[in-house]
Amino acid sequence: MTQIASTPTTPSAVGGQPGGAVSTATSGAAERRAQSRRHYFTGTPGRMRLMAAIASALCLAFALAGFTGLRGVQTSVDRASANTEQVVRARAIYADLLAADAAVTNGFLVGGLESAASRKTYDEAMARVAENIATAASAQEADGKALAALNEEVQNYAANIDRARTYNREGKPVGAQYLRIAGTDLRAQALPIADAVATANEGRAEDAYGIGAPGWLALGTGLVALGGLLAIAVWLARRTHRYVNLPLTAAILLVGAALGLAAWHVTQVANTLNDARNGEYKAATALAQARAAAYDAKANESLTLIARGSGQTFEKAYQDSSAKTLDKLQELVNADPAQDSLRSRFGAYTVKHSAIRKADDGGDWTGAVKLATSDAADSANDTFRQFDQAASTVLAQEVKSITTAFDRIGGWLLPWVAGGAAALAALLAGRSMSRRIEEYR
Repeated sequence: MTQIASTPTTPSAVGGQPGGAVSTATSGAAERRAQSRRHYFTGTPGRMRLMAAIASALCLAFALAGFTGLRGVQTSVDRASANTEQVVRARAIYADLLAADAAVTNGFLVGGLESAASRKTYDEAMARVAENIATAASAQEADGKALAALNEEVQNYAANIDRARTYNREGKPVGAQYLRIAGTDLRAQALPIADAVATANEGRAEDAYGIGAPGWLALGTGLVALGGLLAIAVWLARRTHRYVNLPLTAAILLVGAALGLAAWHVTQVANTLNDARNGEYKAATALAQARAAAYDAKANESLTLIARGSGQTFEKAYQDSSAKTLDKLQELVNADPAQDSLRSRFGAYTVKHSAIRKADDGGDWTGAVKLATSDAADSANDTFRQFDQAASTVLAQEVKSITTAFDRIGGWLLPWVAGGAAALAALLAGRSMSRRIEEYR
């Protein structure tokens, strides 16, 4: 039997390429592609492609930074406005609690039932407190927990006042004791919470009264983009001896216009925020604190008489609050010199208080009470009421001035305009070298 020798089968035996040849062909193709990529960015045409890519990237970076930065500037304005309103709201809660306490303590001096005017003042002040607590809680989530605790303390205060009224109507001295407990707890529990809320929002407002990093980043990115485009234009002019490249020139003009618009807007906003912070905002916060201190002084005036001969502590508290009122009114005048009349109005009230103290210290307690509780024209209550009405009007005007100034800023369309111009510049910059590259082929 004849044995047939087997022959190894190879790619060449069946018409294929040798394995080594396939590998060599593959690596050769890869090398050619690598060389092509390297060649794409070598020589003058390659450098032109690289410059076009850099110019386009610079414009795109400015488009993104300009859009987000200008949006951030507008957000700063909105935040400053909202935080200012929250500060005033928190200070109003503080002042209205003391206004309610001043009204109820003054009403207790007459014995029996309070006057209709005192009761109305108390009820209106407490209604404003409840409304402002609810509004403040919805306006600033971070204040929610503190405002809930404040609301609980306000309810406790109101409950003690109701007990004091009940005993006072019955002519029982324990009514005055409940009144003192209510006032003491108000100052020890409720008012510190209201003050903490106001202080926290004052900090937020101060932080918001500035452009912030996004606005300055937008301007910085724009300057870098404009400088980069100009440098590329100079390089291209020297390389080609052609001094005007229409797409690149258009990109430079677009970036320059967007940067100028952004710089104008950021400067306008920065000046408005700075003026408001040093003017109306400072005036509003000083006046809000002055009103609160004035109400505290008015309440202590009545508590001094209720104590009948042992009210030295309350008189000292009156003096401290009165001094604070005058200090804060001076801060108001420093920020807004046109409001100097408020100091004179409060000064007129302090003269009336001196007359009350003179009568009481001279042994005429009944006469002092009559002076302290009278609602006649030019009485202590009437003089204080005139001061408070004028202060409330000025406070509303200061806050309105802030919101009006912020509303005039506008600029919601500017981020889209600046960002769109820079994006268009990126498209033009990316195509700016096409014709010059064609000349090398």
